Amino acid sequence: MKGSDDIRSLLEKRPDLEPEIEAALESDPPWDFDDVDTDSGAFGELVSHGIVEEHQDGYRVANPGAVRAALEQPDGDEPSPDTDADELTHHIQLPSLRTTAAVAGGLLLVALFRLTSFLNVFRGGDTVLSANDPYYYRYLIEQSLASGELGLAELPRSVTKGEPLFVATLQIVSDLAGGTPDATGLVLAWYPVATAVLTGVLLLALVTTLTDDRRVALAALVMFALTPSNAFRTSLGFADHHAFDYLWLTLTALAVVVLTVETTRRDTPRLTRTTAGVFALAAGVAGQVLAWEAGPLLLVPLGAFLALDSLLAVRTGRSPARTHAPTLLGIGLGAVVVWTAHTTLEWHTPLVAASPALLFAGGVAVTAVGEVTYRANVPAAVPAVVELGGAITALVVLPGQYPEQWERVVRNVNTRLLRTDAIAETGGLFGESFGWLLLFGFVFLLAVPYLVVFTRRAAERPGWTPLVVYAWYFIALAVVQIRFAGQMAPFVAVFAGIGFVALAEWVDIIDQPPAVTGDADPVRNLTLPDRATVQSLVVLFLLVGSLSFVQIPVKTSQLTHTDAQYETASWMADHAADREMEYPNNYVFSQWGDSRFYNYFVNGESRSYGFARSNYEAFLLGTDAQQWYERLRDRVGFVVVPPAAVGNATTIGTRLYRTDGSRTEATPGLAHYRLVFVSEDAQQKVFTLVPGARIAGEARPNQTLTVETDVTVGSYDTTYEREIQTGANGNYSVTVPYASEYRVAGESVTVTETDVQNGTRVTVE
Repeated sequence: MKGSDDIRSLLEKRPDLEPEIEAALESDPPWDFDDVDTDSGAFGELVSHGIVEEHQDGYRVANPGAVRAALEQPDGDEPSPDTDADELTHHIQLPSLRTTAAVAGGLLLVALFRLTSFLNVFRGGDTVLSANDPYYYRYLIEQSLASGELGLAELPRSVTKGEPLFVATLQIVSDLAGGTPDATGLVLAWYPVATAVLTGVLLLALVTTLTDDRRVALAALVMFALTPSNAFRTSLGFADHHAFDYLWLTLTALAVVVLTVETTRRDTPRLTRTTAGVFALAAGVAGQVLAWEAGPLLLVPLGAFLALDSLLAVRTGRSPARTHAPTLLGIGLGAVVVWTAHTTLEWHTPLVAASPALLFAGGVAVTAVGEVTYRANVPAAVPAVVELGGAITALVVLPGQYPEQWERVVRNVNTRLLRTDAIAETGGLFGESFGWLLLFGFVFLLAVPYLVVFTRRAAERPGWTPLVVYAWYFIALAVVQIRFAGQMAPFVAVFAGIGFVALAEWVDIIDQPPAVTGDADPVRNLTLPDRATVQSLVVLFLLVGSLSFVQIPVKTSQLTHTDAQYETASWMADHAADREMEYPNNYVFSQWGDSRFYNYFVNGESRSYGFARSNYEAFLLGTDAQQWYERLRDRVGFVVVPPAAVGNATTIGTRLYRTDGSRTEATPGLAHYRLVFVSEDAQQKVFTLVPGARIAGEARPNQTLTVETDVTVGSYDTTYEREIQTGANGNYSVTVPYASEYRVAGESVTVTETDVQNGTRVTVE
């Protein structure tokens, strides 16, 4: 296959072939010899020089992009900055207005699919963030803004060893937005959507670096918008660290692709693009490590790419050192940034902070092995054996040389990557029936064939190698834990974009296959198709996206808080404020996954859910209500009981939710748990803990008595009933939680709020 420089050289020697080449280029492939206005001698020249290739279905121009570039280049001018499709670069020119509009529409689509939670996030003047963990970051940022401690070195230890760059960035943006709690809430709510759009921009840049086909770039962006696994994790209000991680990860991948494309060009790499790629890679490496304590996991595919590409370079006869030098420089600069942040700001542990430096050292090692074998002209199997042997040696030597660090790595892998517990995100991608389909819709099915194709062609097209490695790596991680399905999305979207264009061509909606393999003309600007084509593309889009249209709102709704939960939180907040309750007297005891949400709105203390996680489930499943009251009374202000609390008939959770603490035929009533709120749909009930008043009296000995009262909570009516046994002398006593009028053995007795709060004895006359 000839490049543009080769074709220009040929035309300098044989200018008479130019009309023949133009005729071949203008013919619609595949074609027969008789279809082209050329003589047999000239046609034979085109075939012999590799400009035209014979296929089973006819003849084709081998590399239309290179031919067009050669014909467009005036004699005597410097070479154009763009090269042929085989070199995987593109014309540097402004896109057309239609292309710009299409890209803007694609980015808008990315945003729209992340706004399905809008009505759940913005309620009654409040910004209600999704899920649980965002309230941890909200608490930290609001506390730092209120105290004025905004320095990067002022972050608490839990942050500096966790997500320092993420928290610091949101803190700075919130301060610029006004520094108020309302401003912080808005920043946290919108940040995932903003980063998803920015990730989409980087994805466009990545695809257009690899192919001149703008249709593929736009399709990849649309596939990214349609991917549920990424959409719900970057949805409005889900202010976790995930969206921030995706941005740095995509930037890193883009930088590596740019550097690989530039260093594998047949002519001199462009200095501006190479320099930009180096600094972008440094920023990406530093950003993804400083943003998250598990950031080193995101560096692994970069190391895997360097190791694989060293072998491919030797196999295809190119210098690994030349290809990897800018990439290693970018990694080295990133390592310096991370280590500087560690030593000056105390961000991250030494092990995490050293990970980019370890990656740099490993990259240098595999590159050196590849370069030596390249220069020695030995088979690629040799460096493969050396790399494998080095990896095995490291696994044997490191535990003995660095036992503490190795133990920490093993512990982190076991407790984080291989953990199995009730948290949904620790399940595997294929752990549930068709779980992968629910997380990716039909996007994954479109992507897999082309991921396989480019995996097989990695040696021929080195620019695609990083993308292939990243895609397979995150598929492997997602098989272990679906939390990494979000990281998969940008890479899967690229191959799905190719699949979508190929599918459109296969069903005859468009007439040109995706220009990603060098056998199709570039499509650098999008044209406005006719109405029938537009309608067909819309139908195809609806079919491909059909499952995503359902799953994105469904997955997002699993993160948002229900109307009943917001209603419950608002009531508790007002109730606590009216009574001037202070923490911990207004602490909300709930399921740990809702603990930060409830406590943020009621008392502002949403830093930890540790107490709820350690105790709430045991409380619901417990049967000794008196023991739990003694344990909780000085620690808990409100107890939230949802339908999920229902279990065995004798457990506290069941007795509270089903009978509101009243007696049943199987269980006695509860003395210290007072129902104070029921949501409109009766899905959420709130109890407070009270000492309770003691109703005492005298009746016939050894008699069973019923003590009851009617309770009204808002529009909810219930009856609180207790059953007691008189003693041998006829005396009885029972503790009740409500200030009300009780009926006892045909008599009535009034219990006041003071009686309930002070544990007063009230006698039945």
